[in-house]
Amino acid sequence: TEVLRDVNLRIERGEFVSLIGHSGCGKSTLLNILGGLLKSTSGEVFLEGQVVDEPGPDRAIVFQNHSLLPWLTVYGNIAIAVDKVFGRSKSKAERHDWVMHNLELVQMAQAKDKRPHEVSGGMKQRVGIARAFAIEPKMLLLDEPFGALDALTRGTIQDELLRVVQATSQTVFMITHDVDEAILLADKILLMSNGP
Repeated sequence: TEVLRDVNLRIERGEFVSLIGHSGCGKSTLLNILGGLLKSTSGEVFLEGQVVDEPGPDRAIVFQNHSLLPWLTVYGNIAIAVDKVFGRSKSKAERHDWVMHNLELVQMAQAKDKRPHEVSGGMKQRVGIARAFAIEPKMLLLDEPFGALDALTRGTIQDELLRVVQATSQTVFMITHDVDEAILLADKILLMSNGP
C-alpha cells in the first residue's frame, strides 16, 4: 500500500512545525520515518547531514499514550533515559541534577517518587515530555501528544510545552488534527491531503 508520495519538507533548527490532516492520511507514518522507526521504500531523511535509518537519541518521540514504564517511578522513567544517553559523559550527581531540572521544567518534581498509576493522564504526559527533553535531542517528535487529555489539562500542558520549547530553542515536529492547537504552537503548519 502506498501511504506517502512526494513528501519533501525542510525543518530549520529551532523551528516548531505542525502537521495536520485527517485520520489515516499518513501523518504517523511520516513521523515514524522521521524517528527512524520505519524505513521508507524510497527517498531519505537527513538530520544535520546524516541519514536517519534507525532510532537514536538525537530524536525523541512523545506518543499520544504516555509510554511510561509502570514499575519505575516518575524520577526513574526519566533517569533511565538520562543514564543511557549520558552515562559516560556525566557523573551520577550531574545526571541526578539533570533529571530533577527536567522534572522542574514540567512542574513534576513534587511527584518524583510516584509511580505512573499514581498520577493523572496529564501528569504522565508531562513526564513523557520531560523524558524527551532530558536526552537533549536535536529534534523532538510529537505524535498527537495532547489527544487523550481533557481540554483544561491540554491547555495547561500546551502552555508548558511552549514555554519549555522557547526556553530551550528545541526543534519540534508535531502531528495534530487540531487546527487551533497547530496555530497556537507552531511556527509553520503543513497540511497533509488524503490518499498518497
